[in-house]
Amino acid sequence: MTAVGDQQVESCQDLRADAAHRLWSVHSILPARFHWERVLRRSIIRSEREAGFTLVEVIVALAILSAGLSLLLGLISNGLRQTASAQKMAGAGSLAQSLMAEVGADLAVRAEVRGGQNTDGYRWRLKMQPYDHAREDQDGQVGLFSVSAEIEWEEGAERRAYALTTLRLGPKASRQ
Repeated sequence: MTAVGDQQVESCQDLRADAAHRLWSVHSILPARFHWERVLRRSIIRSEREAGFTLVEVIVALAILSAGLSLLLGLISNGLRQTASAQKMAGAGSLAQSLMAEVGADLAVRAEVRGGQNTDGYRWRLKMQPYDHAREDQDGQVGLFSVSAEIEWEEGAERRAYALTTLRLGPKASRQ
């Protein structure tokens, strides 16, 4: 039995040597491929372990995002506030122009002051007075008048105003 056992041991050793030789020859033929496979496998394993963000990275990203959003919301609210202010200013200009258009057409040109309040919250004052620089020694029935329309309104805590002034011809006031 020893002869058979010795043969079996020798054949096993031969098989091991043969397998080692074959393995060595495969590695010597394709060493680069196996090297890159190992490198890729290691990087995949490493990236799987390092996947995701740390808590510090998430907090920094949220801080940057909140700063950006607060700037953006500030710009938007400032734009809306300026748009509302421009709309109020345009309304005041329109009211002042309509008041000026009434002078000479619906209202007689004479020295007087009128005032009122619009339903949109505008307070207005229409002032007509003889123009100071006109010569009073001139003869004639026509005189020069300074006509001004002043509009005021509240915008938040501020009081805003808009004014138009022009010169109009009207009948001279008679002296007694």
